[in-house]
Amino acid sequence: MASRSPPRLWPLYAVNFFMADMQSGIGPFVGVFLQERGWATGLIGTALTIGNVAGMLVTTPIGGFIDSSRNKRLWVVIPGICVVLASAIILISQSFWAVTLSQVAQSLASAAIVPAVTGITLGIARQKGFNALNGRNQAFNHAGNMVGAALSGYLGYKFGYVAVFVLAAVFGAIAIACVLMIPANSIDDRQARGSKEDESKNPPDGMSVLLKHKPLLVLALALAIFHLGNAAIVPLYGLAAVAEGQANGPSFVATTVVIAQGVMVVTSLIAIRRLPARARRAGRPLRRFARPRPSARACRSGHLRYCSSLTFSSQSTFLPFTDS
Repeated sequence: MASRSPPRLWPLYAVNFFMADMQSGIGPFVGVFLQERGWATGLIGTALTIGNVAGMLVTTPIGGFIDSSRNKRLWVVIPGICVVLASAIILISQSFWAVTLSQVAQSLASAAIVPAVTGITLGIARQKGFNALNGRNQAFNHAGNMVGAALSGYLGYKFGYVAVFVLAAVFGAIAIACVLMIPANSIDDRQARGSKEDESKNPPDGMSVLLKHKPLLVLALALAIFHLGNAAIVPLYGLAAVAEGQANGPSFVATTVVIAQGVMVVTSLIAIRRLPARARRAGRPLRRFARPRPSARACRSGHLRYCSSLTFSSQSTFLPFTDS
C-alpha cells in the first residue's frame, strides 16, 4: 500500500477560495445582465429555474458517483470546466436556450463541487480533524465569495458585464490548477467516504438510511424551506433595483454579496471554536446528527453521498414567473 503524503493544506484552502463561482456561480449577476438586455423578468425566472431544477435532479446521483470515486480531485476539475463553459456560452449568445444551457452547466458544477471538496477534506483530515479543517475551508470559501464579488462589481462597473463572466472563468481555471496540486495519495479514500479505519467494507444500506434517521429528514426539510425562502432574495433585489434605475447593476449586486459573505466569514470562524463544545453539551444522541461532520453513523460508509446530496439539493434558486 502506498504511504500517504503529508497533507498540503494551502491548495485545499485555495480551492475553497476560488470555487466561489462554482458553488454560487454568476447567478446574482445573470439576472441584471439579462434584464439590461431587454429580457422580461418572467423569462429570466424561467431560464434560471430550468437550470436549478436540472441541478437538483442530478445532485443525488452525482453525489453517489463522487462518494464511490477514488479520484475526488476529478470532481473538482469537472465543475471548473462547467463554470468556464457557462461563462463562455452566455457571452457568445443571450438566446433563451443558450442562457438556459449555461445555467444547467453552472448547476451541475454547484451540485458536484460541495460533496467533492467535503470528501477531499475528510480524506485529508480524517474524522478527528474534519470539523476544524472544514470550518477553515468555509472561511476561505466565503472570503473568496467576498473578493470575487468585489472584483466583479469593480470590473463590471469599469468594463461591463463581460469582465464579470471572464472573472468567473478565471476563478474556475485557478481552482482546477489548485486542486491538482493536492497529492492524490494524501487523500484516504475510505476516510473520504466517512468510514472508520477499523470498519469492515460492508456495502452501504442505500437511501433507506434516511428513513431510519428522523433527524436527517428534519434537517433536510428545514434546509429546503430556508433556501426556498432565502435563495432568490439577492437576484430579486438586484433586478428590482436595476429596473427602477436606482443603481449600477454590477456594483449593486456585488455590494449585496460582499455584505452577506462578510457575515458568513465571521460566522464560520466563530463556529470553528464554538461548535465542538456546543455539540458535546447537546449530548451523545444529538451529537451524532447535529454536528456538521460526515462521521456520524448516518453519514458513514456509503451514507455520505445521501447525507450530503440531500442537504445540498435544497440550495436551488427559483424566481417567480412574472413579466414586467
